Amino acid sequence: MTEKKQKRYPTDRLKLHALLKKKEKELVDLREEVEEIRKLVQQADASAINATAAQYNVTPEQLAEIMKKLYGDKTKPVPELPQSVKDAGRQPAEKEESIDDENA
Repeated sequence: MTEKKQKRYPTDRLKLHALLKKKEKELVDLREEVEEIRKLVQQADASAINATAAQYNVTPEQLAEIMKKLYGDKTKPVPELPQSVKDAGRQPAEKEESIDDENA
């Protein structure tokens, strides 16, 4: 029976502020570390793809085509924009008059 021990925080306001700053700094440091690791993972993945392509004497693009033929296209298609968004991008055919135009 493992009981989860509750953390005890200081009751002093200044100590709480110091603890908050410390934890926020730790959080920032952890986020930076995660981003660094994410970049390393991407580099490792790219290196693995390039190594595989070199092993079979093809370009990475040719390897991608081969993989699509073997396993199908696993990428999700980009959905089309909703009609309301398409309509919002169009400029109106007639110029609408504003209140400022009457005074000019």
